[in-house]
Amino acid sequence: MLRVAVIGAGVVGASVTFRLAESGAIRVWVLDKAHPTSGTSSASFAWANANEKMPHDYFELNYTGLKEHFGLCNELAGEAPWLHPGGNVEWAEDENARENLRRRVERLRSWGYAAEWREASWINETLEPGVAFPSPDIPVAFFPEEAWVDTPQLANALVGLGGRNGAEMRFDATVELIEADGGRVAAVRLRGGERIPVDAVVNAGGPQADRVAALLGLPLPLKPSKGLLVRLAVEGAPLGRIVHLPGVNIRPDGPGHVLVHHGSIDERLENGTGEDEASLRLELVERARRVVPALKNAEVEEARVGVRPFPEDGFPCVGAVSAVSGYYEAVTHSGVTLGPLVGRLLAQEILTGKVDAAIFPFRPDRLARG
Repeated sequence: MLRVAVIGAGVVGASVTFRLAESGAIRVWVLDKAHPTSGTSSASFAWANANEKMPHDYFELNYTGLKEHFGLCNELAGEAPWLHPGGNVEWAEDENARENLRRRVERLRSWGYAAEWREASWINETLEPGVAFPSPDIPVAFFPEEAWVDTPQLANALVGLGGRNGAEMRFDATVELIEADGGRVAAVRLRGGERIPVDAVVNAGGPQADRVAALLGLPLPLKPSKGLLVRLAVEGAPLGRIVHLPGVNIRPDGPGHVLVHHGSIDERLENGTGEDEASLRLELVERARRVVPALKNAEVEEARVGVRPFPEDGFPCVGAVSAVSGYYEAVTHSGVTLGPLVGRLLAQEILTGKVDAAIFPFRPDRLARG
């Protein structure tokens, strides 16, 4: 029986664990210092999409990943309470942003992606009455296939499904050494001294993936970035789906809550402009209140800063690393969109050696390891 240790229990690691365990021919351990409800997966805006993904092969991977979420839902007979379809509404205010949005919609349509133009009045009447557009006839983009994901719920569910099929959970487990013998993975050692003999290791360590790779003496060049998310407690349901509005992105986050984010705030957080997190948080909330008036009395319940694991070139790093037999990496930004797909494709590679064409451009060996 093949023995596999999966290091990291976020959405990606949980997905790999689920798919390996369901084969019934593998003994799987999932190892993490924390519970699946913590870490990068819990600090993500969790927008499942292929909207801004380029070039075309990366778009195709993400579009397949988006569809994989709905396939997983069907596989589980509709029991996927973490998946929230409804699409994404996007409005651009200044001329340059409108032109960029227009070009993006045209490109996405030419690639077979669902992208529509609607007047603001239609959006207010049909989808989002709470968004304050400056005029009822301005054009608004609508991407009906997109969704948001409750990532802690998804990660917990996948880990639970893996456990039902025999996967062993070791939370509060710190991997201190990965042993190799003759160029092949042989075991993992945990803090406290426990040694687990294995035939393969999956590095799904997210922003800590470079440290996991270093346990084998392998460099993994990452370029992590920070992201600020603010969770607001609200009355009622001011929004029904993801909205990208000038200066702010907002989505529901379960009953009585919305989540607020924007890349411009993240850039200032990342670049060390001298602004503290509290002032950035307040600015983000004020931006949200300007475009969704129902948020006027919303209260900040929580602010989270997540670290997103970007491989150095910005693209996923998925598959076997040739330098050490039995060692695999599953490290990517867009982990929420790609998690279920990466889990299935990487499990397939581990079990059969087959590398799916969709993931072939994103193999780990493309990265310099010297």
